Amino acid sequence: MRSRIPLRNFGKGAYFVNCRGLFLIFLLANCSGWLASSVAANRQNCPTTRPPDRPFVPPPPYSPTAGSNEFLYGSAALWTIVYPGWHVHRDGGKLPFFRQGFVDGKERPRLTVVARPLNGEGPLVWSGLATSGFMEGKGLAGMFMVTGIDIPSSGCWEIGAQYVDTSRDVHTVSYLAYTIWVEP
Repeated sequence: MRSRIPLRNFGKGAYFVNCRGLFLIFLLANCSGWLASSVAANRQNCPTTRPPDRPFVPPPPYSPTAGSNEFLYGSAALWTIVYPGWHVHRDGGKLPFFRQGFVDGKERPRLTVVARPLNGEGPLVWSGLATSGFMEGKGLAGMFMVTGIDIPSSGCWEIGAQYVDTSRDVHTVSYLAYTIWVEP
């Protein structure tokens, strides 16, 4: 989902906090029905995100492949690598995100990631501290954003991400959400 937010003079920090607040309001408003109805905490009842029938292929020059047991998920505005074999990470699991035109070092990634348990047990977990990285020798195709999430318990979890593009007069907000099963 993409929407356009006009540039307002909140100051950089205030605008970013405002966008994070908008994302959390959006997430909670659209998920209130899900929060009310509990999803059983077993693997069979977890609506994990599966590779789509028509796989997402990022625009050139980005690689259209992922590692074994992984798949690319999203749109040119924001995509990630979904790895279905998650385990509870005491020190945080790293989540890479990509977007067309992102340049490592040119901009600070305005990426916020929220994870919530679909079985209703446990807190929302979020990270607004993304950084960027690159793979040697790959140029633009090797640039990505990365953040860490500490998922505290096993079960069915939804991961939602929001990216705010502030490179133009009109800010563009991109959203992405997927569901994973987390092993103990």
